[in-house]
Amino acid sequence: MASVIAVAPAAAARAAQVRIPMTIDYITLREALKRKLYTAPGGRAELWNGLNDCQFLYAENPEFSRATAGGAATVQLETANSLGLGVAMGSQCLNAVQWSGIVQALGVPYIAPGLQLKFHFTDLNVFDSAHQKTEVVSQGFDLIKGDLIPRLNDFSYDLNPAVQQLAAMITDSIPADAADRFRTAIASLTADPNIVALDDGVRITLVMTVPDTPAPAIPAAGASPTPAELKAFQDTLDQWDAFLSFSIKHLGGAVGDQQFRDQLLQILLDSRYRLVQTLNNPSAATGPDPVRLLFLDEWTQLHDAVRAAARRGMLGAHALEFMSFISAGDALFALDQAAPALGMRISAADLRRLAHIMAPSATGDPLQFNYREDPDMKKLFSVPEPPRSRHPIEEESIPPSDSSAPARPPNPNPSPKLGPSARLFPFPRGTRLLPTFRSPFPLGKGLGVRLLDLFSPCEADAAEDSGGLQITRLQDVADRLYRLVINDENADDYRHDMGLLLNLSAAYQLSQIASGLNALDTDNGRTYVTLVLATAWQESCWRQFVMDGDRVRWLESATGDIGVMQVNKHVWRGFYDIDRLKWDVLYNAGAGCEILARIMQFAAISQPKYDPVLISSHLARSAYAGYNGGPGACNRWRRREPPALKQIDSSFLDKYDAVENGTQIDILSCSRSWNH
Repeated sequence: MASVIAVAPAAAARAAQVRIPMTIDYITLREALKRKLYTAPGGRAELWNGLNDCQFLYAENPEFSRATAGGAATVQLETANSLGLGVAMGSQCLNAVQWSGIVQALGVPYIAPGLQLKFHFTDLNVFDSAHQKTEVVSQGFDLIKGDLIPRLNDFSYDLNPAVQQLAAMITDSIPADAADRFRTAIASLTADPNIVALDDGVRITLVMTVPDTPAPAIPAAGASPTPAELKAFQDTLDQWDAFLSFSIKHLGGAVGDQQFRDQLLQILLDSRYRLVQTLNNPSAATGPDPVRLLFLDEWTQLHDAVRAAARRGMLGAHALEFMSFISAGDALFALDQAAPALGMRISAADLRRLAHIMAPSATGDPLQFNYREDPDMKKLFSVPEPPRSRHPIEEESIPPSDSSAPARPPNPNPSPKLGPSARLFPFPRGTRLLPTFRSPFPLGKGLGVRLLDLFSPCEADAAEDSGGLQITRLQDVADRLYRLVINDENADDYRHDMGLLLNLSAAYQLSQIASGLNALDTDNGRTYVTLVLATAWQESCWRQFVMDGDRVRWLESATGDIGVMQVNKHVWRGFYDIDRLKWDVLYNAGAGCEILARIMQFAAISQPKYDPVLISSHLARSAYAGYNGGPGACNRWRRREPPALKQIDSSFLDKYDAVENGTQIDILSCSRSWNH
């Protein structure tokens, strides 16, 4: 039920008439009709049975849609029909008539007493299986008209559950001092008799009168949120993220369609990216409410994804429940948009009600928020476990920069030094956005074919070795970087080891890729490794740890981006172990490499639109923009960007070119300019 709210103009302190146009989706009507009429085995509607098995009329696969003729309020129902008019001779049927085709019934919707949506069907058209007009013998046509039309006219869609859900949500969401007024408003609710058939469904209009709605209080200009208001603001966003995660897990878990799951993950990541932005920019007193904007935009995307899956027939037995979930949410969000007139806003109780509509048997609180890994979410979206170092991570009960932590172990396998730098590349100053990322897409082995060209002979051996030996080499390097902070004395060794860790982490990621590349060719193994090195340069100046006074602490930005790859803890909560992202440089590098590989594939999908011949630097720029700016940002650098974003993307391109040309990073100079 896609719902749009319309509030009649009224003075803030006077009664307002609220008109709620509710579009009952054709998919919802179809599923409701199937549950009432198409109940025989195989999803058939048994309309007529004669004296024997050779005489029958049944229907299958009903589909509602807007009629192309007959007026603005006319709908059509098409259903496959099979007719037999024969004589039984032993086990054989001597059929005088046997017909299969499509029956189209045209009808007009109306509101019956008790808020029942019904249809008055009259005209019939008969088509063959190729949807060409055909004829049926008069007896067969009379059977179809006499047995199908009355059943369709008897069908009703009960609007009361939707109205009751709406009333409950309003009751949960309105201020306590307005409860009596809104109960009166709900009691006044009626349905407008004018109904319109739209492309998506049948639109009816509910009307209620809200008496004496007070004008909402407007904060003083320039007023800063209080600590309590900021806490409530963050709690609201956390509840939304928990609700969306719960919903996406249940939707994706029940529907195995990969396209649908990809859409769900993109919605989740996009929502979390915007959530972090919103957390760090609380609503201004005079500006639009960012919470409402976030809720409405992400719900609209979820609505569209569920409807698209329903149209493709992917929701299966869950179609009516999932569409009812979308219907109730549409009504809730429509009413929330009328908050200036209604004095309501979405509450935690509303979100819990929505979750129960979709998953009535689910246990636990759908709004529970935490940073623990979620095995179900990781399995649903095929997020692999990054390699781990040999060292245990810090316990939460120990201060993160405790000076009693174990000392860095000696270097068991010294590695050859890199050659002297041709030149030092400065790290430009500038505003930075938090990183967030696109959904995972499988990559193929071809990506890594030319990867070994980047390594010295001993490093190439490590990259070619089996997975177990790759992990050992990675852990050896991570041992040398354990809780290590770069300084003037260790800069050369540190730069070598961190560069080797990033190279080998990229090599390991490529070795784990199992499926075909399609859009990427073998040259993009080099592009990918260069992308990893340049991204770590841009994001952290190749640093996992920093000094906090006289203690070691993990690198973390103000927006919650952690470690050498600056993996955001809000965006990737549930997918990765947050403590390991903090204390395990190998784990952090592996997580960042996994994310970059997937975004690189996503960016490659959109490349042909802009670059008929794939350009490696363009692919890298798009991948980094997606890593930094979220699902919709991969091609932002191709458009006219705001100055802050332009500086970020230009800075990355400088670093990418520097890595490609063999220029080494000056980590100390870079870190002095790091402005997170």
